[in-house]
Amino acid sequence: MSLFILFLITAITAFTWFGGIRFIHCLPFPWPVRLLLWATLFYALFFSPVLFYMRSLGNKGPAYDAMAWAGYLLMGAYSILVCGVILRDMGLGIMRLSAFSPSRRGLLIYGINGGLTATTAALTGVGLKRALTAPTVITVTHPTPEKSLQGLRIIQISDIHVSHTIRRPMVQRIVHMVNQLAPDIVVLTGDLVDGSVSMLRDDVAPLADLCAPLGCYFITGNHEYYSGVLPWIEEVKRLGFTVLLNSHETLEYHGVPLVLAGVTDFHAGTILPEHASNPAKALAGAPENTYRILLAHQPLSFPAAQAENCHLTLSGHTHGGQYLPFTWAIHMVQPWVAGLYEEGDYRLYVNRGTAFWGPPLRLGAPSEITLHLFS
Repeated sequence: MSLFILFLITAITAFTWFGGIRFIHCLPFPWPVRLLLWATLFYALFFSPVLFYMRSLGNKGPAYDAMAWAGYLLMGAYSILVCGVILRDMGLGIMRLSAFSPSRRGLLIYGINGGLTATTAALTGVGLKRALTAPTVITVTHPTPEKSLQGLRIIQISDIHVSHTIRRPMVQRIVHMVNQLAPDIVVLTGDLVDGSVSMLRDDVAPLADLCAPLGCYFITGNHEYYSGVLPWIEEVKRLGFTVLLNSHETLEYHGVPLVLAGVTDFHAGTILPEHASNPAKALAGAPENTYRILLAHQPLSFPAAQAENCHLTLSGHTHGGQYLPFTWAIHMVQPWVAGLYEEGDYRLYVNRGTAFWGPPLRLGAPSEITLHLFS
């Protein structure tokens, strides 16, 4: 929690300094306009915890959805703008502004600020359009020593984050796309929701229409633990999913056994001790000499998956960074960010997320539905 508080303080300080003092305060606008811009900055900063609190009280409806759209869009736009202002200040620090007359220096800075504003608006617009576009279907081929497993089709969806900005129509679109791919197995690798069952039951209901002859499987992500994990486990079961809580199922495909295991979120034990992630427990009693797949929301479980001889680990959580500049920054805190990784005989695939979280933006990390095809 101390790291989270440190991150929060850093984020608020950066937004206030670079977004407000170093940008808004310097704009050649009348004070009422600058005051309005300051208000949007603080709304972007503080609406999220306020909205979380209101959501915990069961508040919902079009007004709250509109607040979420406005707040998250402002949050995304300001995070892009702040990075631009930092780059501007670095560039101006390198330049010898003393060589310019005061009037030319002012014109230069105003011109750069105008460019930053236009660039931020353009990137926000493009990111919003891409976030609302149907997810890309990415096909990943996995070689398997078992010939009878060839042709197996596993569809992975992850990090849908059904909430004020992601509603039933988007879930219906995802379900339709998945069923069109004719999966044998569907796996949902966590972070389905941001909100309670009573708030979002109708929005997630289309998931009951998923069709997969070998079943649909679910594991918890960190956001389930923020949203009431125990009621959600029961709701997901009601929708037809098998929930893998540090457990496994032995399936058969063309008469060949296949082990599908799942663990709780990597940090679940800090919230609910009995849900501490445990790959060894998940594989306990599983048949030996079979192809093993582990579902683990956070890719940080990959080393433990290798220790349990899991040939393939399927994860999500990272969103691939979701949008610039975080698509670059995430590499500083995550060793496995997006796509396929191979270490010896073991593979990890990190899904970039089938929708989005927070700011409805996708830049440099498209949302995806992953088709895992065995050959």
